[in-house]
Amino acid sequence: MFAIYSAAVMSLSDVECEERLHEPRKSLRSRLMTATKAALSRANFMSTASLVVLQALVIHIISARDMYEPRALWTLTGVAVRVANGMGLDRDGTLLGLSPFETELRRRVWWFLKAQDLHNAELCGLPKFRDVGLSSDSTRRPTNINDIELYPGMPVSPVESATLTDMTFLAIRYDLLWFAAARVAKFRHLGKSLSQWDQDFASEGDKTETDQSVKEIEEHLEKKYLRRCDPSQPLQLMSMLMARAAIDTIRFMTHHPRRWTSINQAPPFERQWVWEVSIRLLEQRDMLQSNPSLNKFAWHAAFTMQWPAFIHVLDSLQANPSTPDAEKAWRLIANTFENNMSMFSDSRKPIHRAVRNLCLKAYDAHRLQRNGVYALQTPAFILKLRQQQEVVKIKRQACCRKAEDAFQWDPISSEATAASTGLKHGTISNLEDAAEHVDAGGQNQQFEHVNKHGSEAEYTYAIEDIDLDSLLAGDVSADNRAYQTINWEQWDLFLADSKIN
Repeated sequence: MFAIYSAAVMSLSDVECEERLHEPRKSLRSRLMTATKAALSRANFMSTASLVVLQALVIHIISARDMYEPRALWTLTGVAVRVANGMGLDRDGTLLGLSPFETELRRRVWWFLKAQDLHNAELCGLPKFRDVGLSSDSTRRPTNINDIELYPGMPVSPVESATLTDMTFLAIRYDLLWFAAARVAKFRHLGKSLSQWDQDFASEGDKTETDQSVKEIEEHLEKKYLRRCDPSQPLQLMSMLMARAAIDTIRFMTHHPRRWTSINQAPPFERQWVWEVSIRLLEQRDMLQSNPSLNKFAWHAAFTMQWPAFIHVLDSLQANPSTPDAEKAWRLIANTFENNMSMFSDSRKPIHRAVRNLCLKAYDAHRLQRNGVYALQTPAFILKLRQQQEVVKIKRQACCRKAEDAFQWDPISSEATAASTGLKHGTISNLEDAAEHVDAGGQNQQFEHVNKHGSEAEYTYAIEDIDLDSLLAGDVSADNRAYQTINWEQWDLFLADSKIN
């Protein structure tokens, strides 16, 4: 019950929680999560053979997604998968002589865990779909039926519904996972390592075949689910948005701009095609967050940010301010910022600071493109970013003065202090230089050196003890970047260091 309570509070907004439960959402969630963990511990969840206890653990994992770091969440999900393995959930209940009701419940728990485990592993830097592995005795996909059709003592297995059901949202997700499993099986059959999945997925030789596969799964989803969806029904609208966003994400991955030498040297058709896919991804997320009928699912939107597409749109606007649909893109960018206030306020995540910096540079290019007409009304979200930038500059100057005072008064003592804290000379300037050139096309060796070769203690000190809002303090320039490309490896590091679920 505590797990259910915790998930229910997680799905509420701060205002809704105050109005309905008369208590701050943050403190209530903390108490309920503590109670859930205590109850799970008392139930010996790591060695349980109870499906009910496992279900409670799964609900806890859902409700804690934004409170655990990805690696911790992945580890906890891995524990749940191992518990499920121990209970035999990886084999279909029909092969174990279980009742139709228990068989269907086990399928739902197992497939959710596998999907969640793969997602969390990807957030931790592992290859996508590394161990989907399905065989003839693997647990079958959950049946697409309404919850009311499931009950203890049901005599036979339920028949798959030909219409939309309570299960449709997850059924679409599992069909996409099945599609991925087929891709992985073929990948392994060709003798390739799954560590090459991302590179191969976007390789020239594989694009045509992948495009055809994506078209097939899109037609399957359209025929089986999407054409029946009624946008006036919130859950069905949610299912439509999720399915189309998933398809467009695969398309974006297949034609990822990281393969280009520069934006303007990419084939015009390819460039326009990727731009349109990126805009659709931003539109889908905007609808998910802005449509009043989907307010009850707003919590889910927090885990669906399409960072690569968002970064590519900003990069394209900086390189080509007159890109077709530029005004539409800027409206979507503004909505993205306004609907995700943490992108303004949460400066602990490098991806937030880097995106804010890139956005300001792109807007400067947009403004100058209008023949220097400065009468253009500056959007409110740009004003917020600029105000924050001024504050950051002051912090940066104070931080630099403090660092100079600390290291200049006694060279011998300062060396000892630096050694004891794990902070080396030049660490601050290295990080700031990296931030000022966050969108540069060249190889940013200084930032990569700090992330790849610096010790964990050095990096932790730099992030937490030195206010890394200074990353946003770089001068906003309007350099011509049409023949450069952003360093996608650097952005991968920003995302990894941000620990975004």
